[in-house]
Amino acid sequence: MVLIIALAASFIVSVTIIPLLTPWLLKPGAFDPLVFVLRPVDRFVLEPLKRFYAALVGWGLEHRALVLIVFFGLFVFSARQMPLMGRELMSLMDTGIFLVNFEAEPDTNEAEMQRIATAVDAAIREAVPENWLISSSTVVGSEPGVRAFGAARTFQRGQSTVNLVDRFSRDKSIYELEQAVRERVRAIPGLIAANVSEYGATPLSSIRGSVDVMITGPDWQVLDRLADEVMVRLSNVRGLTGVERSWQGHSRRVQLDVDPLQAHHFGLSADAIAKQVAAAVGGVPGGRLRVAGENPIPVWVRLESDERNDPEMIAGLPIRTPDGKLIPLSNLARVNIEHAPASYTHQALLPTVDVIGYRRNIAVSHLQENVEQALAGLELPRGYSLGHEGEIKQMGESFGRQIKALGLGLALLFLSLVVIFRSFFHPLAILATLPLALIGAAWAMMIADKHGCMPSFMGLILLMGIVVNNGILLVDFIQVALAEGKSLNEAILQAVQLRTRPILMTAGATIVGMIPIALEWAVGIERLSPLAVVAIGGLIAGTFLTLLVVPVLFHALESGRRRISTVQARS
Repeated sequence: MVLIIALAASFIVSVTIIPLLTPWLLKPGAFDPLVFVLRPVDRFVLEPLKRFYAALVGWGLEHRALVLIVFFGLFVFSARQMPLMGRELMSLMDTGIFLVNFEAEPDTNEAEMQRIATAVDAAIREAVPENWLISSSTVVGSEPGVRAFGAARTFQRGQSTVNLVDRFSRDKSIYELEQAVRERVRAIPGLIAANVSEYGATPLSSIRGSVDVMITGPDWQVLDRLADEVMVRLSNVRGLTGVERSWQGHSRRVQLDVDPLQAHHFGLSADAIAKQVAAAVGGVPGGRLRVAGENPIPVWVRLESDERNDPEMIAGLPIRTPDGKLIPLSNLARVNIEHAPASYTHQALLPTVDVIGYRRNIAVSHLQENVEQALAGLELPRGYSLGHEGEIKQMGESFGRQIKALGLGLALLFLSLVVIFRSFFHPLAILATLPLALIGAAWAMMIADKHGCMPSFMGLILLMGIVVNNGILLVDFIQVALAEGKSLNEAILQAVQLRTRPILMTAGATIVGMIPIALEWAVGIERLSPLAVVAIGGLIAGTFLTLLVVPVLFHALESGRRRISTVQARS
């Protein structure tokens, strides 16, 4: 929308205000100090370039087949290099904030979780220099009664959020600091999983990790076994910094089997009994503690730890009947110890378990290939399925939509050029500038070590507008010269000589403007760096190749059209 509005406004200004101001600004004979500065550039740079391209195009018109074959081979070779770069939805970014997710064994008690949380905080402060650390906070579980998207953690899960100074104020990248924290946290006793990842680096907040292998099936015990096998296979995948599960199996549970006859005899129901047990074990709100100058502190009332964790003590809990009597729970229900998942997850009403992987600086497409190779040969029982829900799924959907959008844009561009030039042949010479730009974009991304991503795709769309304009200028000037009665070769050479300077000016101005973005001179600009790299590489190669290939291709198409017209006229 910004590009559309800006281009529309610039068009209106160029055909109204600029013609009115030009006589005032460019008075004949007026003194311009910049002339003395720019004259050497014009004499020693632009003029030799014009003569070089005139000679090159003159040679190319005599060797059209060779020029077109070389161009086509260069395009095919460059396009084949694109898969080597790999693809991702969004490039990694040093946000200055990273998360430490850790998980203890199921049924770990409060004192042990407090020890682990303190140890994690100490490991972070040991790995990160004090002058680089702004703040860190650690949360264990989820706050009772608070609904938060994505924060439904069990009590044995914790998360530390670490805020750093920006990347220009430290000597190490966030990835180096994460590795140092990762090594120290994983050495803490009692943890079964610990992973470190950048905050805000995932394309969507709903993506838990770059790799998300979801296993679906009816029996949680089978899911638990399959998840263990998948974790073993993924633990050696190149490009992953660590893996974890969405839930752990064999968590200890206290199950009440209520005797319906006994409960009915005392005027109770299973629901009423469960609520009283839950209030004693889980706790109930007991008001708020008010401290001057502080927010009220919620008070939670429940039994002591040894009373609520011991099945025999739970069996002796007094249950109040409707008439006010107190009856031991053992008279109404049996207390059994069973094992179950730490949490239950479903998709499409079916039980699921996710194995989540965190990546290094590797393309998601390459990482997915490694994951699929590691999972090859995994046998699933009947009724169970395995799917990939991570970034690869979102990337496939997003790139599919962008390819359709690009195809629609090319179709609309071709139709508009057909209407403008009143020809089906001449727009083909203009559209040939797009493969030319792709050649430069592919090699620029390889040199800059960038992966194909959404911003780089946007850079290709941006190139489609800029490079095509250069082709339009050339073809339009060729047609004007042909209308003046010049021969085809003369018209093409004249257009190249006249349009070399403005084409180079347009490309040069855009390239210079993109350099700060490509070099990542601002915090958070890493996300747009691939766009600038694609634009710079595509403009450098596309501009210089456009001045050769477009005239040669136009000459070939126009010559073919004239031969067809001559044959039709004779027949």
